[in-house]
Amino acid sequence: MNKKINKIKYLVKNYTIETTPKVFKKTNNLNNFINPDTHIYITYLPDENPENIIETAKKIKQNGFEPIPHLPARTMKNYSELEKYLGKLSEESGVKKILIIGGNSNQKGDISSSMQVLKTRLTEKYNYKEIGLAGHPEGNPDISNKELDYAIIEKNKFAKDTDAKLYFVTQFFFEVESFINWEKHLTKLKNEIKIHAGLPGPANLKTLISYAKSCGIGNSIKLLTKQALNITKITSTKAPNKLIYDLASYKMLNHYSNLEKLHFYPFGGLKKTSSWANALINNELSLNEKNDIDISDFKI
Repeated sequence: MNKKINKIKYLVKNYTIETTPKVFKKTNNLNNFINPDTHIYITYLPDENPENIIETAKKIKQNGFEPIPHLPARTMKNYSELEKYLGKLSEESGVKKILIIGGNSNQKGDISSSMQVLKTRLTEKYNYKEIGLAGHPEGNPDISNKELDYAIIEKNKFAKDTDAKLYFVTQFFFEVESFINWEKHLTKLKNEIKIHAGLPGPANLKTLISYAKSCGIGNSIKLLTKQALNITKITSTKAPNKLIYDLASYKMLNHYSNLEKLHFYPFGGLKKTSSWANALINNELSLNEKNDIDISDFKI
């Protein structure tokens, strides 16, 4: 088999995906389209009840998957609420992996950053084995580049002082250059933390533009808006096959890269995204003249 196709399949193989408590509750027969042991992130929206996250994590675990709940630092009202949340996730839901992010720009209490959460050492108290942290290849509209750099440096220091494995999960992006330039910058900051590249699952351009605007990722908004000028494209479903090919090629040529795996944001739906990802893993793949991936016996 072509080495690049092997690399593509390897990169996609242990993909992660995410859901919300509301979407999970409405989704039937998850085991029919998501492989056992798949890691499923649980999005904590600004107005979410934390008990819903805890209950969803418990059910995901019972269904044979690995839950990774979000912990948005600025949503926590105080350190007591933070400890209660981490404690219940661990002790009641069996969670050992968590994604700690800054979260919504509207700070509700005493905690302003993921670094503050890490410094409490509560993740050690409740025996969390893996801790995901947010990565921003296209920056963050709420945080300066200087602050983002400082956070990368501090998180690398923390990674050397804990038994838990730390890794970055990136905000989604649409061009490989966004990732490459970001990782080059992280290398200058002496980053050693592994990276999970966040990509949008199959969705139409209108949906992707909406999510890109809500997250404030400038370069991607410009790219998508330009494509949307073609009226035939705006309603058609777009999958990041070419981007996956580009990332796999980059990884082949740059063995030092900290790129470890892919995370998919299921903007077009959990079933559609996981079915497409599974087809990339299981079906025969070929590369066309545009260096895009064709998947045999599969249509989005």
